[in-house]
Amino acid sequence: AITYVLADTVDKTLKAFRGSKYVSSATAACATLEGLDAFIWQITASVALPGYTIHQVVELVVQALTAANIDISGPDANPAIAALPTAVGLLTIPYIVKPLDELAEQIMDFTLRKLWTPYLESCTIEYK
Repeated sequence: AITYVLADTVDKTLKAFRGSKYVSSATAACATLEGLDAFIWQITASVALPGYTIHQVVELVVQALTAANIDISGPDANPAIAALPTAVGLLTIPYIVKPLDELAEQIMDFTLRKLWTPYLESCTIEYK
């Protein structure tokens, strides 16, 4: 996931630097902010939020199995039952992607994007 985040950040930053999207005098600052925005959003949406969420789901399944006196870590543990927390964690992925992407977007909109909005005033898009 980290490799994807870095690759996406580099790609978006280089496209902003090489493109003619911004007025030439503001290209460096605007491309840097665009890359920083991409990095923070990606690390939040692709690594931090999903990692935390899946960890919590797995922990809940472990606690439920433990509360039911089902052994998942001992020498007599059924391998299929022992794999259940991981399987449930993996099965949650399709259901958490979109909500967590939207949460990351909201977090960015209400925090960092508000902070650097004044710096974006020079990021006038040049229409040709």
